Amino acid sequence: MPKHLFLLRHAESIEKQIRQQDKDRELSTNGVKEAMQIGSYLLKESIYPDFIFTSNATRTTATTQLVADIIKFDINKISAEDELYDASVRTFLEFITRIDDSYSSVLCVGHNPVISYLAEYLTKAEIGSMATGSLASIKFNFNSWREASEGTGELLNYVAPSMLLID
Repeated sequence: MPKHLFLLRHAESIEKQIRQQDKDRELSTNGVKEAMQIGSYLLKESIYPDFIFTSNATRTTATTQLVADIIKFDINKISAEDELYDASVRTFLEFITRIDDSYSSVLCVGHNPVISYLAEYLTKAEIGSMATGSLASIKFNFNSWREASEGTGELLNYVAPSMLLID
């Protein structure tokens, strides 16, 4: 059975405040709207991943929660991962190759520039810098996440909130 990976860049966040840790940045008002738009897109397209992995930064977990609320996703199937915050492409790829093969469809929520680099690395497609709140849909024609590597995925779709006509 093919595997589907959805890479979501967190929605827009506020600028880092004085003495604030980058990890603690929250979503901006526009970011909340972006997350809701991408969640509505997933709902409209009937995209329901088997599991969601997210960086444990505030802005990624907030994006994930908003999306999950819209698609009525089971919060017990969401895992906030420390290693996805500030991850390199290699670290993120190694994480993907350790995903349980019982999951055929997984959503990973992360940060730029790594999320964009990873999407391009896996698909060899030219995506550029993914906009905040944007989603890359990737299909793999193999049965085990362990096989994920350079150029093994096919970019099925890239969508950014600005491309959606959802309010």
